[in-house]
Amino acid sequence: MKKAVLLTLVVAVVGTDAFAPKPGEAFRSPTTTATTTTATSRSFVLPPLQSFFGDFFAKASSTLPKKELPPVFEPAVIDPDFRVAGIFLTAGILLDFVPYLQLTVGPLVTALGVLFLVQTFRIRFVFDETAFELKSALKGEELQGTGENLVVGGANRWETATIINYDFFPLGWLEKGWPPILVYFKETATPADKWNEGPGKLANDPDKIASGAAVAGQVHFFPAVCNAAQIRDEFAKRQCRKI
Repeated sequence: MKKAVLLTLVVAVVGTDAFAPKPGEAFRSPTTTATTTTATSRSFVLPPLQSFFGDFFAKASSTLPKKELPPVFEPAVIDPDFRVAGIFLTAGILLDFVPYLQLTVGPLVTALGVLFLVQTFRIRFVFDETAFELKSALKGEELQGTGENLVVGGANRWETATIINYDFFPLGWLEKGWPPILVYFKETATPADKWNEGPGKLANDPDKIASGAAVAGQVHFFPAVCNAAQIRDEFAKRQCRKI
């Protein structure tokens, strides 16, 4: 009996010493030890997991397609150009001194010169962030709309994204530094049932469209009473299509 009691006391003392604090340490119970061990294990497990999932989501987000924002363009008012009006007025005056021509071609050319002169003072070619527009400069300091288009109706305003071709006539004059007479462009914003009205019937020749020499759309011609080089640069900057 004494041996059993002595053995129990020895076990109790040894068991207590296992959890007894060392000098300078706080007492550690079995529960505290288990908790500390679990926290230590987690400290070794969590960082690798966090790193793995962080890299995974970073790679996943980097592979997603990035949405490109549309380009933003600065508004531009094209400078007037009086050279076309001057050419026609000069030619008309000269023709007015030529017998026979002074009664036929001379007055017509002079009249066109006067018309182009008035339009140079009156019309401004304007680009905003998304569109190309004709505006009037004779209605006060602020530019105003020019009303409906005389051929197909609707405002003289077209989204540059709908312009599918443009050029300047006579061809090659602008490249040589000479002022062209006409500004031409074709767009698809006008309803398709209007495309063949006016000069559009010739511009939408089915054979040319089938061969790729032309594209279907509404054609426009304007006298080049503005800086044609600036218009060309703005069309190109806004990525208007050109055949």
